[in-house]
Amino acid sequence: MSGRGPQASRRLGQRPGAARPGASAATDVEIGQLAEACRSLPVGPWKHDEHDYVTNLLVTVLDLQMNTVTVERSIQHYRDHRWGELRTLDQLADLLRRFPDDKEGNRQLARYLWGNNLWTRAGRLRSLAAFLAGEHLRTQAELRAWAKRSDFQQDFAGRVPGLGPAAYQSLLMRLGVDTVKPDVHVRRFVEEVVGHAVTDAELVRALTEAARVLGRSPRDLDAAIWERGALGGPTH
Repeated sequence: MSGRGPQASRRLGQRPGAARPGASAATDVEIGQLAEACRSLPVGPWKHDEHDYVTNLLVTVLDLQMNTVTVERSIQHYRDHRWGELRTLDQLADLLRRFPDDKEGNRQLARYLWGNNLWTRAGRLRSLAAFLAGEHLRTQAELRAWAKRSDFQQDFAGRVPGLGPAAYQSLLMRLGVDTVKPDVHVRRFVEEVVGHAVTDAELVRALTEAARVLGRSPRDLDAAIWERGALGGPTH
């Protein structure tokens, strides 16, 4: 469920741009070192495309620094109990209005949707739904088209409280964009190899360039790094 090339029209180097103390750009030599560190990683296809619109919204707010089992159980609860009634953005908006927008109301919403008490994630879902309605992104096709043309700084940064570059990149990857996600495992891998901190934008650029050197899909490479990090193996 965890989210992960490049399109000519996309400005990967300009997104995402969160500042990090001591961060600097990766040099060509460091990108070469990154490619070498990635060379021995197992090759496997990206398997996390999500073709359902509502599921994409739910995963976007759930799958961020959250245990994978919790995310999977939450989505399974939705599929088992709420799938038939919640298929569109308008239906989601109707559901959100049934619960007060406060801690207890969002806790009740989380229990209804996911069978748990993830009230902060339910609150983020409200913000994401409002953003999508405001941008007229009401279908999977519209969301996919937006993913291919959007830019983090111009089109998403600061628009949905609690959701930043990692959530944005993960959403793009599930929608078919061949890029990478600056999550904790991928960041640890990249920064240990290059020897210094990098911004989110630079992480995306450096790992995408390393994937090009290797002739691999950035999403596939991202998944391999994430799985190695999640299993506790050495980064290189």
